[in-house]
Amino acid sequence: MKKFLISLLIIVFSIYFLVEFIGDRLIKNILQKNISSALNRDVSIKKLNINYLSGEAKGKDISLLNKKFDGYLLKIGSIVVDLDTFSIFSNDIKINNILLENIKVNYYFNFSEQIISDNVRSLREELENKNTYSQSNKYFNIKNLDVKNISLSASSPNLNIEKTIRLDDMNFDNVGNTSESRDYKDILKDIFIDTSEIIKEKIFNENFLEKLENFDSNQLEDKVKDKLKNKLKNLF
Repeated sequence: MKKFLISLLIIVFSIYFLVEFIGDRLIKNILQKNISSALNRDVSIKKLNINYLSGEAKGKDISLLNKKFDGYLLKIGSIVVDLDTFSIFSNDIKINNILLENIKVNYYFNFSEQIISDNVRSLREELENKNTYSQSNKYFNIKNLDVKNISLSASSPNLNIEKTIRLDDMNFDNVGNTSESRDYKDILKDIFIDTSEIIKEKIFNENFLEKLENFDSNQLEDKVKDKLKNKLKNLF
């Protein structure tokens, strides 16, 4: 009887170890791979813990990296998910609530040869044209999604712009990729459009874009060269 109890305890602890540690790592890797393929951008999740009994999952430091620029486009400080645990292993994942907190959006752009390029436009166009696909055949639906404490940083080294503003908290319901859900890609697309309008309104001056269209980089280079020449003359 004693040997039986010891064997039973070993089996129980082994299962617990597999579920709590190996299970979390496995699901984290699957999530990183599927989200990366769905958004056509590398996604990293630093930490993920799932309580399989309560159905609560917690993640920290989730990053969406840029595709054509260095650094990140989006960082999520923490995420708390309330879901049906057993649905994780099915093709229809049911999520009651998701709370995203401490969001950092990094809008980076530059201006060269009369063309503005940034790290948001390409992703928005891919979402609009439905050019992003998930490698997973799973479906999911989020009943409620809260996004809190959002900051937006806009920077352009060659135009000497660096500014950060706070955005309003966001709330969405019935989000996912099922036939009954509001398509998460459409929601992301709308967020990018709204964010672009906020950038134009709060980051740039009223006449900034008009001045930018008439910006002559050659004239700027000539001015810089003249200043350097004058400084060199003063040195001698």
